[in-house]
Amino acid sequence: MSARPKHPWSAPAWALPLLLAASPAMPRDVSNLTGLPAYPSLNKAVMEDVARTDTLGRWCMRFWSQTSDPLEKVEAWYRKTLVGASETDLRNDKTYQNYTDLAGVKFSMDIDSVAVYKVSKQAPTTIDLYRCSPMK
Repeated sequence: MSARPKHPWSAPAWALPLLLAASPAMPRDVSNLTGLPAYPSLNKAVMEDVARTDTLGRWCMRFWSQTSDPLEKVEAWYRKTLVGASETDLRNDKTYQNYTDLAGVKFSMDIDSVAVYKVSKQAPTTIDLYRCSPMK
């Protein structure tokens, strides 16, 4: 059995998501443990089971999901839900530079973010939720 990394966040950040059941619209048996809002109409979702470090050395957890809803509808939902978040066109974000037909935005709230995008016109809309720990 391998050792898991020590949990980098305080208990209050985890308490609510662990106590709440997954949304009925969310794919069965997938819980969003980030505490960030998951789009209500998902076809597919994965909660990564390990935290990873970002380029600044912060531990981040990722909830990845897809929906068949149009990109514009999902972006509008996050604009209403994440009031006060800054917004960046993903074509200007080096994390997503490998996608030539990319369309979408990243909403940032302090050190956490939500990326909503399509990698091609035919692809489903993808949503990445990133919850990161503060640097110590």
